[in-house]
Amino acid sequence: MNFVLITIDSLRADHVGAYGYDRDTTPNIDELAADSHVFTNAVAHACATRPSFPSILTSTQGMLYGGFDKLSDRQIPVAEPLSEAGYTTGGFHSNPYLSASFGYDRGFDTFSDDQADPTHLSKLRRYVSNNLSGPIHDFLSFVYDKTEEHAGVDVGSYYQDATSLTDEAIQWAESAPEPWFLWVHYMDPHHPYVPPKEFQVFGRTMSRRRGVKLRQRVLDDPSSLSDGEREEIINLYDSEIRYVDHEVGRLLAELDDVTWLLTADHGEELFDHGDFGHKNRFYEEHVHVPFVIDGNGSGVHEQLVGLDDVPVTILSLAGIDPPETYRGHDVFDSDRDAVLGGWSPDAGRDKSRARIMYRSSDVKYVVDDATGDRRIHDLTNDPDERTNVIDTHDASTYESAVRAFREEIESTDENDDSVAISEGTEERLRKLGYKE
Repeated sequence: MNFVLITIDSLRADHVGAYGYDRDTTPNIDELAADSHVFTNAVAHACATRPSFPSILTSTQGMLYGGFDKLSDRQIPVAEPLSEAGYTTGGFHSNPYLSASFGYDRGFDTFSDDQADPTHLSKLRRYVSNNLSGPIHDFLSFVYDKTEEHAGVDVGSYYQDATSLTDEAIQWAESAPEPWFLWVHYMDPHHPYVPPKEFQVFGRTMSRRRGVKLRQRVLDDPSSLSDGEREEIINLYDSEIRYVDHEVGRLLAELDDVTWLLTADHGEELFDHGDFGHKNRFYEEHVHVPFVIDGNGSGVHEQLVGLDDVPVTILSLAGIDPPETYRGHDVFDSDRDAVLGGWSPDAGRDKSRARIMYRSSDVKYVVDDATGDRRIHDLTNDPDERTNVIDTHDASTYESAVRAFREEIESTDENDDSVAISEGTEERLRKLGYKE
């Protein structure tokens, strides 16, 4: 049995047709879902790629083992037990935080974390950073940023586009000895939104120049956007989803004898609560993600699942016992009460300013150590999370679960050195909007 795990960056569940979206963003994913197991209540443990992916690939948590700067030796990527059981393993993506430098290549026979070549302007930026200092460096850096902001110049591709990534994945799978495990992570729904024109089917077609310029305004001052410009942002986001869906369709058409799993690392706020992107808040637009499994029947499942269930479920389907450190469950044999998650500054090491989430099927409890704020949202009666009902609800059950989670964070704490990030990678991360 071959496995393909598709993860899509920043894909919120409610912008997927199979999850009730009224736009035709995902015709291929919807077709897959029609004959698959669809989990309607899948929850991410964090709101950004870096703290979320330890759950997806190692069935642990980003806050455990000293934080999410890199994978600990005790966090075992699912590719390792699969490889030990005789699977050929391949991973393809271009998110800088999922690179080999952070330990995500472990267990993969083939691991591609490349990205498209930068433009001349982007290369100039790297030269300035590496070779100049003082007032000249500061001036040229200022010119670079303002050129992108005001002229809409595209300063380089910060991730590999879905088409080239799909080409690589198909080529690998067609020649890989069976059985094999393939992981593909698509970045395109992550801002900046620059979908190919042929997939801009929502709203008016927008040039890359306009898209880059609008993206910069969103990052710098989202409150300055007009209602029309906000709608343009949503149109572009949906168009990126439609583009990735097309490439997912190519994978589905080209690869046979496969058990498919599809999910996302987190969602994307589109001004739902007054902001944009995924800034480590825990509203549903950030943590409610799609999760589809094709194989061994079909059905709609409403039970609560977490992304740390993904690796356990893969190994269960393959008949392989999970490592002892795995925290998740087989989703076909699970009745979990809650999903715990969290984030804190300094890649999870600054625990004094942690933000912790307890999410059950009908209630969400979030505590912010930096501000002392505590929030309870009644997801049944207030699905848009407009009202904090902390004063009228007994929070003792949630607080007890959060205390146990904090104890687990402390008991697994490690003090490894952080990963040194090159100037080129720092630039890509900055342009993708990653800031801590």
